[in-house]
Amino acid sequence: MAGIMEKFARLYASFDIPWRKYIMMYAMPILLMTMMLTAYLSFTMKFFSQFPFSIVLYMIPTFGVMLVIFFPLLKGEKRKKEIERYMHLFITRMAVLASTRLPRKEIFRILSEVREYGALSDEIAKIYNLMEYWNLSLPDATRIVAKKCPSIELADFLDRLAHSADAGEDFEAFLEKERMVVMETYAIKYEAALAQMDVYKETFVSMLISMLFFTVFVAILPMFTTGNITIFLFLTLLGFITLESFILYAIKVRLPEDEIWHNRKDVRSPHELKLMRILPFSYMFVAVLFIATYMMGLSISLVIAISIVPLLYPGYLIHSAESDLINCDTNYDAFIRAVGSYIEAKGSDVMAMERLRKHDFGKLTKYIDTLYKRLLTRIDKKMAWRYFAGETGSNLISKFTDMFVTGIDMGGDPRKISKIISESYVKMIGLRKKRFQSASNLTGLLYGLMAGMAFTLYTTLGLMKMMQSMIKYYPVNLEKYIHIPLLSAHFPIHTANVIFLMLLVVHALISSMIIKIVSGSHKHSIYLHFAMLVWIGIIAAYVTNWAISKVLTF
Repeated sequence: MAGIMEKFARLYASFDIPWRKYIMMYAMPILLMTMMLTAYLSFTMKFFSQFPFSIVLYMIPTFGVMLVIFFPLLKGEKRKKEIERYMHLFITRMAVLASTRLPRKEIFRILSEVREYGALSDEIAKIYNLMEYWNLSLPDATRIVAKKCPSIELADFLDRLAHSADAGEDFEAFLEKERMVVMETYAIKYEAALAQMDVYKETFVSMLISMLFFTVFVAILPMFTTGNITIFLFLTLLGFITLESFILYAIKVRLPEDEIWHNRKDVRSPHELKLMRILPFSYMFVAVLFIATYMMGLSISLVIAISIVPLLYPGYLIHSAESDLINCDTNYDAFIRAVGSYIEAKGSDVMAMERLRKHDFGKLTKYIDTLYKRLLTRIDKKMAWRYFAGETGSNLISKFTDMFVTGIDMGGDPRKISKIISESYVKMIGLRKKRFQSASNLTGLLYGLMAGMAFTLYTTLGLMKMMQSMIKYYPVNLEKYIHIPLLSAHFPIHTANVIFLMLLVVHALISSMIIKIVSGSHKHSIYLHFAMLVWIGIIAAYVTNWAISKVLTF
């Protein structure tokens, strides 16, 4: 309990809006609006005074109060996650800068300008401002920021930094030890999240089986009641969407963000540029095929199946590009160590690239050759390296190349910098390989679930058709003498067919998004898996329909 209260106190302390301003400009208007809305509804809509609706009415001001209370917590939690997301990269970059023997204040200034770290850069900027404009020492500045930092992990690091500075410990030696500790902590959290994926997979399968059982129950419900089951079919669809969306959100929140592709806007990889040119045409062909097949009067399942075929090509391009990108990632460690050694020996990155371009670094070789040609022009060395990292498309290569170039530009030892980068890089590549393995297992599971789900749904549809056909063989007047619900049952076959198809499409979409999140792929990578999952579902549905029609004559 004490730990939870400490966490809440820290999150509230990190709230960056002055409390007086928050209460006057945000909290009070929200509370007044919810109270006015409650009063208006209670006077104008009398049914809100009845029992079930009165609960909904009084939930409105309750929601307003909870929003006012928990908004600072939610914002603090968002900042905390953003800080801890980049903590390992931040410590590695700081260790690289410390190896150049720059003044500590200058190191904090450089780090505060690295905007890709988001909230972490803001915390470092606070330390730099306290040192620069308030003339505080490094230990005092770090302790002040640590007290209001939303992340306990960063606060502990800043406290250790303050103690180290007070004790006179060498800054480079301290950061080298911290880098190892932070990378080990990151690896433990990463592996724990991957291990928890097994729990999510089992939960997902259990929930899906439960919902399929409920669907079968809804389908045979007219045998026991004379009510209309259409509303229950729509509730089944809503239940599927809700439960699968919950699993999707849980996986997204739990897994660490480790995207394969970089998010730079200034430099794009050739694969991504090609993808951006093709996507508009793919969308156009999807729309054209949908309209054409619909006008031809084909069944809705064939309309959907044929319409999504153009999505396979951009999905294939991304899959092919990611194979090249992963190959670049695999060879980058050997490349960056060789670069550090050659630059130290030759004293020039141009001469180093001239030698290295003759070696085989897999898919990375062509980018090394292009880098050499740009460096040879001696126009802008930083931009040459930036284009090299950007054209590979790799997120890791982009981040670690920036660290390397910055360290070299500040006069650091190339061999020492490449060693620091290599150790952190190898650790992250090892974790990413485990993630790819987990994503591969999950992909196979989801493809199998799609086939099983289609079989179950359309077997159920076949049973509904059979029971509907059974009714016509009973005398019409029999219901007057014997009350049998089946004799007056109504099976909405067409509605069930449409809803079952929607279930397959929604399941395919959410499954492809889960695969994208777990593998860390490109945001457009869902197209390939979505199209293939839908096709598997529809083919399984047609095969099941054919088999059931042969087994059950109706």
